[in-house]
Amino acid sequence: MKKTLRRGIAVLLFLALLSLSVRAADRFLDKTDVDEKYSQFFASETGFDVIFMGTSHMYNTVLPQELWRDAGIASYNWGQSNCTVPIDYYLLRLLEDYASPRLLVVDLFGFVEYADIGNGKYRTDARDQQRVQFDAFPLSKLKIEAVWDIFDDYENRYDFLFKFALYHSRWTEIKKDNFIPRNIPQKGAAFVLGFHDAADYRAPETGTASEIRSVGADYLDRLIRACEERGIEVLFTVLPFVADQANADAAASVDALLREKYGLSLLNLLDTDAVDYGTDVHADGSHLNYIGAAAVTKLLGQILAERYPELVRAGDPAYESWDRDYDAYIDYKISRFEAGKLYDNLALLYGPDLHGELTVPTGFDPGEDPLLARLIRRLGDSVSVRWDGERSGEAGILLEIKDNRTGQTVFRDECRS
Repeated sequence: MKKTLRRGIAVLLFLALLSLSVRAADRFLDKTDVDEKYSQFFASETGFDVIFMGTSHMYNTVLPQELWRDAGIASYNWGQSNCTVPIDYYLLRLLEDYASPRLLVVDLFGFVEYADIGNGKYRTDARDQQRVQFDAFPLSKLKIEAVWDIFDDYENRYDFLFKFALYHSRWTEIKKDNFIPRNIPQKGAAFVLGFHDAADYRAPETGTASEIRSVGADYLDRLIRACEERGIEVLFTVLPFVADQANADAAASVDALLREKYGLSLLNLLDTDAVDYGTDVHADGSHLNYIGAAAVTKLLGQILAERYPELVRAGDPAYESWDRDYDAYIDYKISRFEAGKLYDNLALLYGPDLHGELTVPTGFDPGEDPLLARLIRRLGDSVSVRWDGERSGEAGILLEIKDNRTGQTVFRDECRS
């Protein structure tokens, strides 16, 4: 009897140690992008009045830190590359235990474009991107329901439930980042740097609406009903990008569906003049870069503050932590300056936080560098240009950047454009 008891205790101890080991390995092997994107959400001292959802068009365009600076609105960006409305629906429900937003803003790029891909609920070539979203939540009945529904044509659906199952072969990928906590203070967003010359781009003037027949329409209905049940206002958008006629037709179709079925209107910003397509487009030719994202965020802040004035928290003592977080965000932008990357460094000057001074050799001809000339115009008061006759034409351009909080120089670099 005692022998059997000892064996039973030994088995239980072994199983407990095995469980702890798997959980430790699960955490150790996890990819750090989950923490980078969501750590500020779960660690916040306050709630979030606005939650943003959508594809990379939302993820890379709406910057919650700058929305706080511009409009005093407390928000978090849950957008992710290739996300879909069915995933947004389940994310809203999963978030219920952690947040009580007053407003949900969902960008609907992809609602029509992704409809015929796979089962229409997710992109089969983007499972790893959606894994980032689901990994943020612990295992639960609702998470199982979401995974079994969305990925119903994927035989390895358990990958989204048990991270160890998906990452057990990642030993060769382990880097020092697995040991050092990283803080990327963008509150869920991720601005991108780089340029594509789209100065000649003109947004389609109009779009032609057609009937939408896709599984996504059912989940759009569920999402709207879920917001109504929870007392959450919902706003649907199409954010600016280098759209073609098919994209404009898709936006028109979504607008028609929202108006006719729900009495809602689409905030269609495809034709806004807030974006300068000569300087604001990322190198991939479709998404907006940091300048475009900051400009669109400012415009969206003005729209939200006007439509929902109760969301404005500027000056509220309970939200002092947001000012501290914004200081950390400025420090993060400063950390992104790199030697030799003149254009990217200039892009980060957009807005009121930093000021740059360009010292240019007198013999330099701005006409030989149209992007530099456009950037200088786009940055306005954020950059000044000084012509230096004592610098030879071969000396290159000197960029000195000051932090407007302190007036101190935080970066200095001489490079060629």
